[in-house]
Amino acid sequence: MTGMARVGRYGSTRVEPASLFDVTDPAAAPPRDAHEVLFRAPVSLSVMLDGMTEAGLSDEIDAWGRAYSELLNRLLREVQESCGWAGDPERTSILSPARLELAGVVEALTPGFEQARWHCHVYVGAMATILATGERAPVSAEFLREGVHASAHAFHMNELRALAEQALDVAWGPPREGATVREIVDPPWHEYIGDDDRGVCPGPWEVTGTRVLADERFLRLAAEQEARRRAQREAGLGPDQEKLRAAGAAYWASMVRG
Repeated sequence: MTGMARVGRYGSTRVEPASLFDVTDPAAAPPRDAHEVLFRAPVSLSVMLDGMTEAGLSDEIDAWGRAYSELLNRLLREVQESCGWAGDPERTSILSPARLELAGVVEALTPGFEQARWHCHVYVGAMATILATGERAPVSAEFLREGVHASAHAFHMNELRALAEQALDVAWGPPREGATVREIVDPPWHEYIGDDDRGVCPGPWEVTGTRVLADERFLRLAAEQEARRRAQREAGLGPDQEKLRAAGAAYWASMVRG
């Protein structure tokens, strides 16, 4: 983080965001300088929905698309709450609560993949309105990224998993021993993931602002944790043995110092 500071009380960004543009208008597009946040679904969910499409369950897929779009509307409010800060024009080192300008679209396909890769794009205007003064100020790309990684990503995943449980009657769990990322394990769609690559869709519109992959930090940390657990198992060290080993080392170190 830079030396920027936020002012305002808890919940002060909890307002309805403004609309960046009308996504239902084929002629509309986000401003070129807009930021973009890409929220991606777990691969097992995309594989399951792809199988439903191949099975001719078009009505069910349409219903899922509508439900995901409703989820996206809630996600926009979450992005506003967790990322709604903009630079104060009078104090450039201060960020103040602001009303963001947002828009989002849901897509099922990502270029380069034969199977579906469900995801949604959230576009964030480069300028926002300071709530206290009504002035226009630039959105902090740094706090946008931090708010997405710290809050909005978890909101999206929790809502998406709950929606799939309700609409598709699935259960989530670790796809393999030591895994942190949850996939659909009942029915066992995790067995059909193949290349566990969520892909990076360029989106329907090209923008020049900051691009944030909402799950990037989580997936990196999950991969590192899984690698550590795998190394422990290969070394014959489970979690309990590792704790005992650390405690023993600390004990003998204290004896030497004594």
